Amino acid sequence: MIERGTVVAVRGNKADVVLGGSSACQGCSACSISKSGDLLLRDVTDQIGVDLGDEIDVLIPEGLQMKAALAVYVVPLASLLLGYLAGFLLGGALGFDRDSTGAIVGILAATAALAGTRLAEKSVLRGGRLAPRVHAIISRGSAHANAGSDADDI
Repeated sequence: MIERGTVVAVRGNKADVVLGGSSACQGCSACSISKSGDLLLRDVTDQIGVDLGDEIDVLIPEGLQMKAALAVYVVPLASLLLGYLAGFLLGGALGFDRDSTGAIVGILAATAALAGTRLAEKSVLRGGRLAPRVHAIISRGSAHANAGSDADDI
């Protein structure tokens, strides 16, 4: 999937990009929400040389969408259900209220799954074939134009 966005930060060969958020983009959770409410994709691999303000196309591998949806929706739900079952059985064996123990263990399991997903997200997005990367520069931003005009003034 290719999404269009604007470069808002550059760090070496990584860029942060605010995306337009097409309908295909909604809900995959690869992006975070910025303070202004925009979709922000962090640490996009840049092998082209983008500058601040550049409008670019970002290639988001199809496998990333599926893995993100799986990690955000299926893993915590499965952890909640399995945690509830384990707590229910454990509570009965230890003489506690089965439902209360099941609920507590289920919530703890789902919370642990979400925390694990958050940690795994960083490693998946940092490198490899599933990392989003700059596909093309559509138009140069003001930072590039100013750099060029400064060279003309010398």
